[in-house]
Amino acid sequence: MPSHPALAFISGIASHYAIDAIPHWDYPLRSISFGSSSGSAFTPSLWIFRDVGLIAFDACLGLAVALWLYAEPASTDAVLLGALGGMLPDPLQLAHKLFPREPLRTLQRFHVLMHSKRKLDWPIGVASQLSFIGLVVAVAAALHAIAT
Repeated sequence: MPSHPALAFISGIASHYAIDAIPHWDYPLRSISFGSSSGSAFTPSLWIFRDVGLIAFDACLGLAVALWLYAEPASTDAVLLGALGGMLPDPLQLAHKLFPREPLRTLQRFHVLMHSKRKLDWPIGVASQLSFIGLVVAVAAALHAIAT
């Protein structure tokens, strides 16, 4: 969708929810708990610096890899917006934690509904995520080869 950055952004958001439905592993965030018993207050701790750094590294790495794999001069904006859209639902969970009001409340309910109830442990979860990434890259490469 190189000529439709807004559609790429919306597709990125939709893909996040679709991919969340696949069982996977999430790295633990020690400073923030999204469990139902955690209430609505944000409790800062020394772990927040570690978690913010980990999230920032993850986001930057994801953006860099997406741009490296898929961006061409005509599609850089669309790839960037698609990747940012794909990441957006997770920070919205933090926003809901801090401000549990509409429309964030409805978005959080939808996120929880879409998220797989089956969690994978770290070695199998990471292996399944790497396999899924490999599949997506292979399919994208095949589609690109067909289009050119």
